[in-house]
Amino acid sequence: ADQPGGRGNHQGLEREVSDTLADALPREIARVSAKRDRWRDMMIEHPELGPGMHLTIAIMQVEIDRGVKACASGDIVEMLRAHQSLKDYSDDD
Repeated sequence: ADQPGGRGNHQGLEREVSDTLADALPREIARVSAKRDRWRDMMIEHPELGPGMHLTIAIMQVEIDRGVKACASGDIVEMLRAHQSLKDYSDDD
């Protein structure tokens, strides 16, 4: 029988974390995707913003793609990493 703190509880915790990430990571992907889209629109309206903004948009896309790939694979470690990377983007434009 599983003891408190034993392997059975760890698996339950892992499932709980994974369920939470399964909700939170797609939310972060959507949030950063919306920011990326806003920045793309700003680039169209203000081309003088230049290569720095292009680079930031490209990096956002890499992080979004990483999150999508992590969701598809179900790799909890990669999901956590992707989630944190996306959370680091502020909503301030």
